[in-house]
Amino acid sequence: MTTTLSNKLAFAIVAACLSCTMVPAQFAWSVDQEAPPSETPTTQTELLAASEFDDRVQTTLRWWSDRDRWRSDVAQAIRHHDPEISDRARWVQSQWQRGILSDTPTELADILSKVSPAEAIEVLLEAGRFRAATVAMEEASGTIEYEAILARISLVVESRYPIYARIAVLQNSLPELIAFLDRASANKKMALCRDDLIRRPGDSPSLPATAETWRDDQRAEALCVMHLLRGNLEAASEVAQKHDELAQQQSAETDEPNTSRHSLNRVVRMVTSDWNAIAEESAQEATRLDESAGEGTPVEQQLARDEAVRHWSDTLLAATRSGNDSLRLAAIEALTRDRDKSLSPSYETLRWRSLLIHGEVDSAIDILERQSPREASAVAIKTSRHARGLQLLGFEAEQLDTHLEQWIDEAIDQQRSVSEEELTSGSGVAPKEKVLDCLALMRTAIDIGRPDIAYRIATQLSDSRMYVKASPGRESVLTQHFVLATLAATNKTDWIFELAAPEKPSLLSRLSLRLVSRVVEPTNEELLYYLNWFIFHHRPKWSTEQSFITACEIARAAPEDVRNHREWIELLGEHLRSGESENDLQQRTKVDEYTLSESDVPSAQQWEALFEAHGRADFVRGIVRGMAQNGDLPARLKLLTDHHRDDSHAPTPEDFESIWQELTSEPQSVLNAGLRDDAMIGFQVVLQQLMLAQRDGDQLFADELRTQLQVMAATPSTDMRQQMADALAGAGMWDLAEDLYQSLLLITAFESDETLALMDIARAYNRFVLRRTTAASADEGNAAEAELEQLPPDAIEKRLQAIRWYDLGFAGTLAASDYQEINYVLLPQLILRNQLELILQSDKQRLTADEQREVKRIFELLLRFEPIDIHSAELMLPRIKQLGMTQSADEWLNRIVDAGMEHLRLFPLDATTANNVAWCAVRNRSRLDDALDMSRHAVSTEPNSAVYRDTLAEILAQQGEIDQALLLERTSLLDDPGQWHLHLQIDRFESMKEDE
Repeated sequence: MTTTLSNKLAFAIVAACLSCTMVPAQFAWSVDQEAPPSETPTTQTELLAASEFDDRVQTTLRWWSDRDRWRSDVAQAIRHHDPEISDRARWVQSQWQRGILSDTPTELADILSKVSPAEAIEVLLEAGRFRAATVAMEEASGTIEYEAILARISLVVESRYPIYARIAVLQNSLPELIAFLDRASANKKMALCRDDLIRRPGDSPSLPATAETWRDDQRAEALCVMHLLRGNLEAASEVAQKHDELAQQQSAETDEPNTSRHSLNRVVRMVTSDWNAIAEESAQEATRLDESAGEGTPVEQQLARDEAVRHWSDTLLAATRSGNDSLRLAAIEALTRDRDKSLSPSYETLRWRSLLIHGEVDSAIDILERQSPREASAVAIKTSRHARGLQLLGFEAEQLDTHLEQWIDEAIDQQRSVSEEELTSGSGVAPKEKVLDCLALMRTAIDIGRPDIAYRIATQLSDSRMYVKASPGRESVLTQHFVLATLAATNKTDWIFELAAPEKPSLLSRLSLRLVSRVVEPTNEELLYYLNWFIFHHRPKWSTEQSFITACEIARAAPEDVRNHREWIELLGEHLRSGESENDLQQRTKVDEYTLSESDVPSAQQWEALFEAHGRADFVRGIVRGMAQNGDLPARLKLLTDHHRDDSHAPTPEDFESIWQELTSEPQSVLNAGLRDDAMIGFQVVLQQLMLAQRDGDQLFADELRTQLQVMAATPSTDMRQQMADALAGAGMWDLAEDLYQSLLLITAFESDETLALMDIARAYNRFVLRRTTAASADEGNAAEAELEQLPPDAIEKRLQAIRWYDLGFAGTLAASDYQEINYVLLPQLILRNQLELILQSDKQRLTADEQREVKRIFELLLRFEPIDIHSAELMLPRIKQLGMTQSADEWLNRIVDAGMEHLRLFPLDATTANNVAWCAVRNRSRLDDALDMSRHAVSTEPNSAVYRDTLAEILAQQGEIDQALLLERTSLLDDPGQWHLHLQIDRFESMKEDE
């Protein structure tokens, strides 16, 4: 390297080193000349302490400017006994540690010299000086601060990578960025970011230099993912197998049992769907553990029993997916077997969860009952086993009307008997058992069509002001709060608003406010409080309850709320637009009324979301414009997009580029900003520029921008990758978005610990695939004639892949302690229905024998989960008939109708079930007499329901009573004119009448 320092920079550097004051002219030496060939390192080291000052300075600058040549000599000189030599060597090293090289601009060098090495690397990355950042990382290696610096820089890169990536592409320094990642990758995600940048067809993966300090499992996981991304299944299996063998060997050498949840080879087999191998291996290990469960110490016996359950769970999981019926039955028998000795609680949970998700519902409930009758009741209720669900709570269906008051009184008495000492202690917050049982009964009553019972429980437990926790100086927790939280899982939002409404302002509970805000998401507590305050002050004659309920309805912004509260939204918008809101905090009222504090004032983003929900684009534009004028970059970006753009200004690439320049204009600003979270703005800027270039036909610029996006999308942040994938999908860049999701799924699947992360990614990927494979939104048609969408083979294959990942992600939640038990009912049904739909969505005229067997297997399993499975019966049974399985379809429908009628004999006021079962029958043009009885029962129970009357009209029409059907539909239309479906029904019935 040949460079010449300016006088000014030379002066600054040497003065800092020697702490002396000299005139700049004395240091105007050139450092571009090579050392004489005859000079040895020893001679050069001695020159640092030469008698001539210019020799000392010249040597110092020469060493500093040629790190590759003199680095080892600097390291030796630092330990020299002569202070002059060691001080100069330390100065050179300190420059390298901060990335201050001979080509560093003076202004940047001044900044870097004043900060720590970690901060210097951040500034260098922001400035796009990746070679200098690499030097600083290499110098940090081996120091006591290295691990802290590496961890900090990894966080920085994860949050800001898209910015660095585009800078690298723009200045043609991508190889330098890759070299930096080789020295800065502290984890698997960073290594895969680097791999995305260097991967080429046919190459072999390599780990970064920093991987030498990783654990063995981290290196193996990273290599497995890299091989799988290249399609090298055998290589991934080989890496996994070697790792597992080494882990087992180390476990044997240390005489410690390997309690790792899953082997790496098992994960590779799962993501590659090698289920049969997993089933056979797990069954062998489970059998061995069962046989050894009576040997050894009690601790060893407990471990063997627990691990046997884990392996039987794996066997059931894999055997079901591979179609190995013999192993599936063996696993079910082992998991349902009564055991002489107990399992650890987490393995008992794994046992019932494994059985439940595979349709062994009654067995799972039996096991769960011993752990938690209340949770077992929730599972029973969700699988239409309502009578058993009530029994598990200690209630009988025939006593609901006669014993309700007694049950409520017992719950109230038990809660009120809690001592003051217990209420004020530091123990956990939960009501007593009888209160919890009544809350479960409340949800059950809603489910079986007894809102009267549910409402009675809700009001009684709320009005009694029973304390669950009392903390001096803090807000107390009441049973009312648990009522609100329980109702939040139902559709009874109006009840929640009513129960949370205070009798007077001073009684407004902040906890109640917080619970209500969760019901009206995305509204938060601050916005809800402000709305309540605003209404209270503009309608002083209104009751406190009326003001609060109105505020809740405005925040909820359901269609009826939007219609009913247009005037309030107008008044609120004008209040904000006029500037009157600036004086809100100065308003003082009576002590008993609401008073705003700064923490109660909503943010501009919260106002934007509210007005967006109410369809007031004019107010939204004003808010966004104000945010942009205050320097909010996301708001500036919104103003340039179609949704918020003023019609008078069409955005240009330069408009978006100005946002980019502001993102990157001051590298040193990172020092005061912490971990900045605006990197996605940079990605959106480039994406918008690409869309404009494509619109304008500028193919050359579009190709450049596409390259930039591809490099930016290699981010190590999994959250950011998902955001990018969704943004790319919105722009029609499906292939790049697909690649991002595939890497996301693999990265997450190979996490060392079981979490819910894979399930979250799989759910998002499923939504993405549905968007990609759906040509257009279907027009609203007639529900009575709706059919399953027919898909081309490639779309079916993509959806199958998505549902496989969904299934795999869900299987990984079995040992996750924070997943609600009810999801082990809902999600397996969702996965099974998706699998069944994909078989039925083929455009063929008849199913193959294998497909028929699979349809039977899935539908039978669905009916084991839910005997009244109206979701599957409504669309799928008609299609099953079309594909030639008429006898099976009729049998399944009969079972669903029979189950529905049996349910109504126990719970005759359940109008919802009566209507839904009747609708399933009429959709399949079968059991119409029974359907007519159930439909009339539903209408008589809830005569104001236009939906229920529509079902009755469809049945009458199919039985030839078209005039009665038309009369019902026209009456329903008067009650609910917004139901477009009713218009279609009337047209259809009139056509049927003309055809008679």
